[in-house]
Amino acid sequence: MGYMWECPDLFQLDGYDVLVMSPQGVMPEGDLYHNLHQSVYALGDLDVDKGIFDFNHFQPLDYGFDFYAPQTTFDDKGNRILLAWMAMWESDMPEQDDYWAGAITIPRIISIEDGQLKSVPVPELKSLRCDHISYENVEVESECTFEGVEGTSLELNVVIDSKDASAFGMRVRCNESETEETKLLYDVKQEVFILDRNHSGAGPGGIRRAPLSLKDGRLHLRVFIDQSSLEVFLQNGEKVMTARIYPGKNSEGIQFFSDDKIEMVQLDKWSLNQSIDVTEFNK
Repeated sequence: MGYMWECPDLFQLDGYDVLVMSPQGVMPEGDLYHNLHQSVYALGDLDVDKGIFDFNHFQPLDYGFDFYAPQTTFDDKGNRILLAWMAMWESDMPEQDDYWAGAITIPRIISIEDGQLKSVPVPELKSLRCDHISYENVEVESECTFEGVEGTSLELNVVIDSKDASAFGMRVRCNESETEETKLLYDVKQEVFILDRNHSGAGPGGIRRAPLSLKDGRLHLRVFIDQSSLEVFLQNGEKVMTARIYPGKNSEGIQFFSDDKIEMVQLDKWSLNQSIDVTEFNK
């Protein structure tokens, strides 16, 4: 369980006492806990009088690379909102050369279903959408692109029927010379979703894996891409993977691929407007 639990946040949610924390010094377990430091949650029972929090084990809050020191609050509707630092102590951040230190994740509503914490983007993010492009029921085999589905600041809603494939996915922030890409891959046999940033541009590489089952043979992704970040919500929030990526400004492409026939049941792409007026910061 590590040598130090940083940034603890204890609250009640959906009938559970929940402890969110960032333990340092946790050793890797299979595909889990390979970051410098971790962010986890534990469901249990708190005895305030005895000062004892009884729980069995903790689980990752995010299965990606860059997610640390999460904290929660309420919104005006009573939802529990979680945000985290998209970096962590001792991490290699290229933006440090420009006197920055990471970024913050998009706000997420958390809930508990069947004893597992789920995380979905706050609905207010829909107000940033523009330039909607949609495709439905398109058969894909090998590799393909969709006209208008590209960019450096966008949201994707993707539903894929795995059909005959044993591996399929998408590459984002690709360039024309095929030297940069961030790969999102689902392995049907192993039931694992893979985030590969070994060719994502500047900054550290690596691979992260999240255990995940298809639902009636389908994979649902909701992906947020910004200039140097990627947040992937899997199966309506069952798992989330967050990563900082540093591709070139011309790496705007998005490609879908499969080793056999799949069906693109739904593909929605929105460009995203800025949420703040950055000119105010430049005065």
